[in-house]
Amino acid sequence: MNAVILNQPDDRQEGNAIAAYDVAAKAVACFEKVIELNVQTVKTSLFEQQALVDAALSSASLDQVIDLQLQQVPAAIKKTCAYWGHVEDIAVDLHNELASVVQDSMQSYLSTLFSLLGGAAPFALASAGRTNVTSPLAIEEPPVTQKEPVAILDSSGNVVSSGGQTNLH
Repeated sequence: MNAVILNQPDDRQEGNAIAAYDVAAKAVACFEKVIELNVQTVKTSLFEQQALVDAALSSASLDQVIDLQLQQVPAAIKKTCAYWGHVEDIAVDLHNELASVVQDSMQSYLSTLFSLLGGAAPFALASAGRTNVTSPLAIEEPPVTQKEPVAILDSSGNVVSSGGQTNLH
């Protein structure tokens, strides 16, 4: 019987909770940035619309109103591109923050795994004949099997082939 018993540290659950909190905190911070950007965009848009209405009401002719509206198209395109550029920056920041949290978690898991595997090295020494070695891993050796070739039998019990010779071409 093969048995492997790993003594895992108790701080694993705590580490998961801390990593989850870090992910949530960083996500909320990025959502706050998006909300602040949207609030600023709405404020700016309201002030610009008020200025456009004032300019349209003070214009002398319909041609001036149409020219005023046509002048706003390139500015609106630039503002839209700038807005989405800011959203992209926030998304990249969130991605980088989440990647660092995942990297830290993986590094913690790997260091725990390597410490457990490092504890298996003394067991290898003990199985090589050295005694008085302790390990967090308890491993039982598999039972010794026979060294004879294995024969393959058909459904009636006749030998089809043996493990030693094959005639496959």
